[in-house]
Amino acid sequence: EADCLADSLSHLNGKEKDFLVYILKKRLYEFTPIDVSKMLGVTNKTVINRCAKLSSNGFLMPIIVNTRVRSYRVSEFLRVNEKNIMKILLPA
Repeated sequence: EADCLADSLSHLNGKEKDFLVYILKKRLYEFTPIDVSKMLGVTNKTVINRCAKLSSNGFLMPIIVNTRVRSYRVSEFLRVNEKNIMKILLPA
């Protein structure tokens, strides 16, 4: 199972991994890109791009309202594997 996690994380670049760690540390289980962009001091587009990448790798689920993605929710996969993912991304 750890190999499976490492494999899914291997598709992310450094900034996307840092973003994933940030989401987990801050317990942002559901958020809008604009709120997170303000917290991080980056553009909304930057957050949306990172969310899109995390969504395509199964870590986030987009919440769609009237055909537009309004916010994101942490996927079940991420919740179940949160501790192991943190161990891989933040080795002691």
